[in-house]
Amino acid sequence: MTKFVPVAAFRSRVESAGGGTEVTMPSRRNYVFAALQIVWLGFWVYALVAIVPPMFHTTGRNSPPMLFFVIWTVGWIAGGCFVFALFLWTIAGRERMTITPDGVSLRREAVGVGRTRHFELRAVKGLRVVDNAGNSVPFAGFGRGDPFGSRSGSLAFDYGAKTIRFGSGVDAAEAKYILSKIVAAKPALAEQA
Repeated sequence: MTKFVPVAAFRSRVESAGGGTEVTMPSRRNYVFAALQIVWLGFWVYALVAIVPPMFHTTGRNSPPMLFFVIWTVGWIAGGCFVFALFLWTIAGRERMTITPDGVSLRREAVGVGRTRHFELRAVKGLRVVDNAGNSVPFAGFGRGDPFGSRSGSLAFDYGAKTIRFGSGVDAAEAKYILSKIVAAKPALAEQA
């Protein structure tokens, strides 16, 4: 008997909610990357606790200026916060598109913390699936300066003279499914300007 590759299930959810439609798309999960982030954060915490405090107790003629230590410490803390946010996005991030009678909202969040952008429905045109070849490559976001996928995605729409992309954790097949569900609920979104 032939053993077939298991059929992949859709990871996204499309639901009717309060007179509109809500699409929830999880971020792309990469557990090897998450494990590397945990290791890095372990070293980061060690350095913050064991190395940083003694730096501020050095005095003497040959010690570096205190301003250097302050700037280095601020940079070190900022770097750790960035990696921690990236870790949360990697294991628990999601994008949510909410379509209401008067607007479209896109929210990117991890563990309830995130950013929401609101768009006027009348100006949203041409919802479509776009080529997002770099999405399937691990660490591809860093090469584009987009580690959280905030400027990439398999879905896009035009908003005036700007193209808004989203769905960075969604493959093309799933993006087509999402598009069909959204267009069935709100056909005007797929119309070209």
